[in-house]
Amino acid sequence: MKVFIFDYRKFKKQLLVFGTFFICACVITALLYQQQISPTSAKKYAIYKVKTDQKVAALTFDISWGTEVPGPVLDTLKQHNVKSTFFISGPWALKHPEFPKRIVAEGHEIASHGEEHVNLSDYSKDEVKKNILTAQKKIKEVTGVTPTLIRTPNGDWNDMVLTTAEELNYKVIQWSADSLDWKKPGVQAIVDRVLKKTQPGAIILMHASDTCLQTPEALPLVLEGLKQQGYKLVTVSELLKYGEATID
Repeated sequence: MKVFIFDYRKFKKQLLVFGTFFICACVITALLYQQQISPTSAKKYAIYKVKTDQKVAALTFDISWGTEVPGPVLDTLKQHNVKSTFFISGPWALKHPEFPKRIVAEGHEIASHGEEHVNLSDYSKDEVKKNILTAQKKIKEVTGVTPTLIRTPNGDWNDMVLTTAEELNYKVIQWSADSLDWKKPGVQAIVDRVLKKTQPGAIILMHASDTCLQTPEALPLVLEGLKQQGYKLVTVSELLKYGEATID
């Protein structure tokens, strides 16, 4: 007759393994359930263009310094009856108020290019907030306009910068068609690049700072070329009404 001997140590070990397995299964089930009932927070992105089939694009200019280029750029836009969005820095607005005031008077959109021309992602949240609000105060003081769009210096941003800007009621605007006019590649090179890169819903980047002396000569050709391609040029805020903002 076979005698059954109860092994308590073995039983205890099996019970421990089973208990661990059961707890892990419960945790995994709870996490999966929570994921199903909780909306996944999508990664934040700046706005690079708009999804649309219509031939519409926004022509934008960054300005941080100088007085030679802004005037000719505004003259050309006026001659072609084109409204653009100008991303201007706080110090420049305060130092040369005649240009920001003219931008507003001629129906263009005022936006912010921040206070210091630095990579905001290298700074703390409080410093980013201070940068944005300092520029906002100066721009409003000169133009009477509180900007709601910002192009971060050097196009630099991360989640913290984006979140901070949004908390201050700003949309961060980048670009999908870069003229590279700041590299001074030649007038025709600037024109060819813009005409090639512009697609429906594009945000075009040009500069009206004095470091971009080829821009005034290139701009009329850009405007004529885009018109021949059938494009309507609007401000960024107007462009955002045409479709969903996107990164690609």
